[in-house]
Amino acid sequence: MLKTIETQVEPARIATVTTVIVDLPFRRLQRFARLDARAQNVLLVRIRTHDGVEGVGEATVPCGPWWSGDSVEAMKVTVDRYLAPGLIGQDPRDVAAIFARLGRAVRNNAFAKAGLEIALLDLIGKMHDLPVHALLGGRSRSTCPVAWPLASGSLEQDIEEVDQMLGSGRASAFKVKMGATDLAADLARIGKLAQALEGRAGLRVDPNESWTEADAVRALPALAEMGVEMVEQPVERALLDGMARITARATLTVMIDEGAQSETDMIEVVKRNAAHMVSIKLMKSGGLWPAKRMADIATAAGITPYMGTFLESSIGTAAGMQLAATFGRLPLGGEMIGPMLLAEDIVTQPLTYAGGALHLPDGPGLGVALDEDKVRAFRRD
Repeated sequence: MLKTIETQVEPARIATVTTVIVDLPFRRLQRFARLDARAQNVLLVRIRTHDGVEGVGEATVPCGPWWSGDSVEAMKVTVDRYLAPGLIGQDPRDVAAIFARLGRAVRNNAFAKAGLEIALLDLIGKMHDLPVHALLGGRSRSTCPVAWPLASGSLEQDIEEVDQMLGSGRASAFKVKMGATDLAADLARIGKLAQALEGRAGLRVDPNESWTEADAVRALPALAEMGVEMVEQPVERALLDGMARITARATLTVMIDEGAQSETDMIEVVKRNAAHMVSIKLMKSGGLWPAKRMADIATAAGITPYMGTFLESSIGTAAGMQLAATFGRLPLGGEMIGPMLLAEDIVTQPLTYAGGALHLPDGPGLGVALDEDKVRAFRRD
């Protein structure tokens, strides 16, 4: 009689968690409502098992702590000192249990935790030869339409950029920041740009919380008349009742971003009918799974998702595309354009932008690999 010999294989364990800050220059000045930036700062997170498999993640803020209070410098300390020790020796596949423990040890810090979670899912994908979207429920799409930010402040230069982006197939819509000048001048500028874009591509605007509700009441009918298809976060993030009133009277799509940063926030948005659309961002929500749960809550209530950006490198952008691939409906696409804005990237194979959309990369994990020479060249000592 033959005996069956069962061999138990020890699960892979996390051996090291390392971080490094890289400073990547933009191709041109990037304007926000509150600041101008010439470079993006990225915290790279690398998680390696004892058998040498490595997952890579990214934690990024929009060019400084103005948006959430987070900075790459503070995130590095938080990960290195308080979060990384909780991962050593763990089975990387136990993502939920790991983050439950980390949540008890460190409150909030969603951006730092997002970098760790992205790295863990990249690692799991590589261990099992699966793309990250398969870990999130599977693929519904392979592309995400792209809106390009127009930020020069010059109408002639913006129109030239429109021609270049449409001609190259790298974008299918455009978005403009508002709030840096008075409302009348802003509306006049948007009106001229809308005329130049009419019939060619969609136009969206983002005041980045800089308006009062009265400003929004004045501006939204004018923007709708111009043909603007969406306005993002017109008033301060805490003013959900104001967002609800603005949404109720708007004849164009109103999107919430800063006002919906967690699943709990999303539930409040749904209760108050405070938006038609929500900007889904991995960093603000704490990673791919929390972002997916936010999108699921929104979708169940008839609020459509939109893939936002913090101008991530190709690491964070690939992670965003892995999530976007799982969405059945994505009517306005998103703005995952960080790699196109960067003069230098840190992956060996650039992401593909064609047909006005970002394409899902092939391969296990995130589908991208670090260019170690570029990391060394742009790392901060």
